[in-house]
Amino acid sequence: MAIVKAEVIVLKKFDFRETSLIVNFFSLEYGRLNGLLKGIRKDPRKFASSLEPFSCNEIIFYQSHKSDLHLVSQCDLKDNYNFIRKDIKTTAYALYLIDILRLLMPQEEKNPESYRLITSALKNIDSGLDPEKVSRVFLIKLLKITGFKPRLDGCIICDRDINGPAYFNVRRGGLLCPSCNTNDVYSSNILKGTIASILHIEHSPWPEALRLGLNIQVKEELERILKSFMEFHLQIKANSQEFLETIKQ
Repeated sequence: MAIVKAEVIVLKKFDFRETSLIVNFFSLEYGRLNGLLKGIRKDPRKFASSLEPFSCNEIIFYQSHKSDLHLVSQCDLKDNYNFIRKDIKTTAYALYLIDILRLLMPQEEKNPESYRLITSALKNIDSGLDPEKVSRVFLIKLLKITGFKPRLDGCIICDRDINGPAYFNVRRGGLLCPSCNTNDVYSSNILKGTIASILHIEHSPWPEALRLGLNIQVKEELERILKSFMEFHLQIKANSQEFLETIKQ
């Protein structure tokens, strides 16, 4: 087994037997991977990190080629994002983001762009930026990176540009023009501002995307579309979503 080093974000951890932990990491170098930390529950001082969710760590592990579970020999904390943890709202958003990331990222498939995206999001929330705005930008960019984004550059049926009213059809995963609109339960009006905002966020660098101002109608529509699209097409609903929605209310 090769001994390797990786920078990781802690996604989730599970008790293993009486003294150990299995931790689901998202790493810069290897993508999402599972690590076994033997004896950490019996002797927490054995490792230099308590492996809290969404903390950034540097680990050394024995890379197994026969299993997707790798033995972690060293774990050092790089950033615990302590400002986030001081507030229940910011904590809820951070947990939601890593939950979505864990559900979308395939096992052990390198994706440095997504890693840089989650670290940028966590650093911005930790610096005091609005966690709702950071979350919105993160989700739109993550869907684009992973190739699961809705189609918004024209009608998904006739392929023509839409200059007038537009409809978002969650089942088809994109926009419909008035002529192709199916008028079913899956279609609903969508504001031009919402379409423009998603396209702007998709194609802008992270700092510029965060500077985009949104009115309340566009914010609400963005949230509805992103939620329905992910649940319908990706069939995912993060366990932390209900907690986040409770906090927001």
